[in-house]
Amino acid sequence: IHNLREREHFKRGFMPGATDSYIIFDDVFVPWEKVFLCGEYQHAGTLALLFALFHRHSYSGCKPAIGDLVVGTAALAAEYNNIHRASHVRSKLAELIMVTELGYAAGYTASDLGKPEVYMPGVGFIPYGPGSYIPNSIYCNVGRCLSGENVFREAEIIVDLSGGIPATFPHEGDFMNPELKEQLYKYITRNPKISPENAAQFWRYVGDMYCSATGGVHLFGSYHGGGSPVMESIAITTQYDIESRKEIVKRIAGINDELNKP
Repeated sequence: IHNLREREHFKRGFMPGATDSYIIFDDVFVPWEKVFLCGEYQHAGTLALLFALFHRHSYSGCKPAIGDLVVGTAALAAEYNNIHRASHVRSKLAELIMVTELGYAAGYTASDLGKPEVYMPGVGFIPYGPGSYIPNSIYCNVGRCLSGENVFREAEIIVDLSGGIPATFPHEGDFMNPELKEQLYKYITRNPKISPENAAQFWRYVGDMYCSATGGVHLFGSYHGGGSPVMESIAITTQYDIESRKEIVKRIAGINDELNKP
């Protein structure tokens, strides 16, 4: 169970939580009506491929939603630190937006190009199943890989724009101490237009995202969920028609393959 430490005085907008587990199947009874394959081993590989494919497709919708939080957090970090007009902030926000929207665009395109067919290694794309649409594999893997590989870059940008304050932020109890309260609010304030109370709540939130066990779990999950990036790279290079692209370049360059050695 990966839950954030409950706050006593300064409550969050909502209380997130997550539970992960190892499940060991040992002498498990499965009712016959729930059995979908029984000895049809030829479908086993396809089953694994489709599981990964649909997971990566859903990731291309899930991760951009997290990207919205990342963009919002980065923008607020710059604003609360009063550096939001700096040119380097704009370029960092643009980078975050591009990754978020490209990941979403790939997932959307995978849906639009979906067909009732599946990629079979050594054969190519063939009709499969009862007619259910299967998302386009190339765009599923492209969207998942692009979004997953940028998880730590997104974290780097937020850490850069935030500075060290989330990691060194005082405990909430210190803000209830009448001898410390005024000084703490004074020295955490960077932007005079932002109330000290709101600044404190924001930096607590950033700490939840990146300075907690929960934040660490989410980084690992966002990077590996749906399959590690190397698996997407394998799928992309295996399924993409690279040979036809080579032929295009050969024709433009005036290359004659008959001159090559067998």
